[in-house]
Amino acid sequence: MPFQAILHQFLDYVMSWVHPDAHWGWMTFVRKTGKFEREQQPLLKKLRIILLFNPLTEWIDTTHAMRLYLHESALTQGKKEGQPESKKQIKQFIATYHINMDDFEPSDPDKYTNFEDFFTRRHKPGSRPTHAAEDASSAVVVADSRAVAYESVAETTKLWIKGRDFSITNLVMDTDLGLRFCEAAVASFRLSPQDYHRYHAPVAGRIRMFRSVPGDYYQVDAVALQSKVDILTRNRRQYVVIETEAFGDVLFVAIGATDVGSV
Repeated sequence: MPFQAILHQFLDYVMSWVHPDAHWGWMTFVRKTGKFEREQQPLLKKLRIILLFNPLTEWIDTTHAMRLYLHESALTQGKKEGQPESKKQIKQFIATYHINMDDFEPSDPDKYTNFEDFFTRRHKPGSRPTHAAEDASSAVVVADSRAVAYESVAETTKLWIKGRDFSITNLVMDTDLGLRFCEAAVASFRLSPQDYHRYHAPVAGRIRMFRSVPGDYYQVDAVALQSKVDILTRNRRQYVVIETEAFGDVLFVAIGATDVGSV
């Protein structure tokens, strides 16, 4: 067995020991193939997850030291990825994550001016047709992502989000809005690094409210979400309330993450 595969297996074991109930290399049902596939995670990402989300660093986080470090690191990395020299990362990133550039425009990696330009690449027209585009009673997935739906916020916190203080009120920093949506159904769209990092409205309607909430840049990963760190209510986020005929008011929250602070 290749050394890299052995190292992957070892890190998977360590992650299972650090967070027994968490998922790593999340199993995703791929509708095109009808099969479950494990989400790809590079070795460096696995190492970061182990180092950041374990009992010791979760305790350190209560001192805010880790939060400040991650915040400053994300800002520094973001500046680097906006520089022309970051362009050399693009082809290796495509190879690591097996990205099909035929789905994007431009499809030639050399046409992107820097890594940030590549990371926010656009889909080629027709590569992701919208389901029932003229039917306002249909809701759609907002981007290439791992989509999970729950009947209620309570079910979400029981099965998926384990942070101590997660609630809709804390997510939107608004008590009245939190009370309005505290018993709502929830759809979660989690993007991996290889995914298309733009998003689209899940429903047809009229925007009634827009707000931006400053925050940090924690890793948004299955292990991170099931740690004691309140990722979703700490990271930078923006949200809109969309008035619709078919669904009533819909709250759509976009949450930033490590190296993806722009939302």
